[in-house]
Amino acid sequence: MTAKKLLLLALFWTCLFSSAAWSKEFRIYSAAGVKLPMLQFAAAFNGLNTGDRVINSFDTAGAAEKHFFEDANSTCLITTESRMNEALKTGRLKASDLIALADTVAGIATSGRVKQAINTSEQLRTVLLNARSIAFSDPARGATVGRYFQSLIQQLGIEKEVMAKAILAPDGVETMKLVKAKKVELGITQVSEIMQAWPESLLGPFPRDIELATRYSLWCKDPDQAQLAPLIALMQSAWGSRVFTDNGLRPVGKP
Repeated sequence: MTAKKLLLLALFWTCLFSSAAWSKEFRIYSAAGVKLPMLQFAAAFNGLNTGDRVINSFDTAGAAEKHFFEDANSTCLITTESRMNEALKTGRLKASDLIALADTVAGIATSGRVKQAINTSEQLRTVLLNARSIAFSDPARGATVGRYFQSLIQQLGIEKEVMAKAILAPDGVETMKLVKAKKVELGITQVSEIMQAWPESLLGPFPRDIELATRYSLWCKDPDQAQLAPLIALMQSAWGSRVFTDNGLRPVGKP
């Protein structure tokens, strides 16, 4: 091998290892309700960077939080603000400003052709009792809507009837898979997850008097690191607001 080829080979490996040394992998654990927005933000960020990469992982709000703490190399967490405040209170998360991103509300998807308006608690009660089958995310896995829905059917006095025909899904994404496959008549999950999976199936949000609005916030171990700043800027930009809106979420600051 000539000296010139050896030099070129040495330069190639030097550049390769130098790039690997400087590139960074950002591991972000998120509640499934922000899956599509986060995939878009990651694609935009990864497209702008030659080395740094966002690696997304999605699960229920509780499971995402659990995985974030279990991964020593995790970078950021996106879950419900109430969960983050509790983690800050107990010291599991260290003092750092939360970055509020967007709100979503719980809603109902239907695999049937008949769509009945649900404007009151009594109408919701009737719809749930008349449904042949209902899927919602497992409360035991820390699912925000699942936990709320379980308390709601207790409040409505129909827990026994609903649970007799209920299927507990791992998360909202799997709930919507059951609805799309028409394996259940109703699916209870975040409106954002319904919009992501099958917009035409949206029956509507819960009635105003029992509405569940959930705020998703971002918490990063080192929010000030320069390499992460472009990603946060994307989420807080006007384009980021449109991404949230297009996927059934309500950007913070919007009515």
